[in-house]
Amino acid sequence: SDTVLVMGHRFSDLDCLGSAVALTAAARGVDRTAYTVVRRETTLAGELIDRFEDAGRGDLFIEPEQAMPLLTKKTLLIITDTHNPAMLESEPLYRAAQTVVVVDHHRKMVNYISDAVIFYHEPYSSSASEMVAELVQYMGAHCISRLEAEALLAGIMLDTRSFVMKAGVRTFEAAAYLRRQGADTVEVKRMFSESAATYRKKADIVSRAEIYRRTAIAYDEDGGTEVRIAAAQAADELLSIKGVDAAFTLFTENGGVNVSARSMGDFNVQLVMEALGGGGHLTMAGAYLRDTGMEEARRLLVSAIDAHIQTREQSLAAQLHQNESV
Repeated sequence: SDTVLVMGHRFSDLDCLGSAVALTAAARGVDRTAYTVVRRETTLAGELIDRFEDAGRGDLFIEPEQAMPLLTKKTLLIITDTHNPAMLESEPLYRAAQTVVVVDHHRKMVNYISDAVIFYHEPYSSSASEMVAELVQYMGAHCISRLEAEALLAGIMLDTRSFVMKAGVRTFEAAAYLRRQGADTVEVKRMFSESAATYRKKADIVSRAEIYRRTAIAYDEDGGTEVRIAAAQAADELLSIKGVDAAFTLFTENGGVNVSARSMGDFNVQLVMEALGGGGHLTMAGAYLRDTGMEEARRLLVSAIDAHIQTREQSLAAQLHQNESV
């Protein structure tokens, strides 16, 4: 490959962008032209981009429109933290690329990228950042700097909720490697800082929550630039309520409704979101309901929750019956 482009999903978070920028830096470390493709206006990891720009390394990031002219027969496109073409930062860029590699940890969906020359898929990994932290160790002792190490550690901390969820032995080994590469945990923590407006919005969403069948459902119809981040954080916050196995926050956007879903592991929110046309992971997922009002979105969500609980109860009953037969 003469050029390497690394791209994640729309509304990229710290895991998506952290894994992408680390792969970009590693590719540059082996003397390849490389860029991270991201829309700065819509990313949820703007703090990470700001840190690289402050360090004089803002040239790592380009918009999808800037990346398109760079495509040649020898261009490699690496996709991180998703394997669904419809969720990519730029689907046209993927369609135009001739060589594609996928690095992802989400459970495989029906609509997946099937033409990748390498489909590195590890659903038991905590995050794409953990997978990349393992990969870069084979690309040289100093292929990533302290900044990339901190970006990867932030991605791991986001998807594991600070090493509480999905954190296995390999997760801590990856974190130890990143610490040896100079990652400062205090600097990583600063990447999770939020504005006063976001904090107020989160508190407002949490205050509107209602409990339904051991799930918490909360809404925001006021909108605002900070609502996407606040809704995800509110869903995390609602899990601290006793007796709540999963949390769902809904907010309106572009004539539709977005849903952020979180759980502690006993309730598979990915299956619920897939029923609504979305996806994600066992404990962290989301969906977007186009041309849908809030009341209709709530009805569809409740129906999906009911269907999931019923399926789970039937599965448990069948398993119990089988055990009794044995």
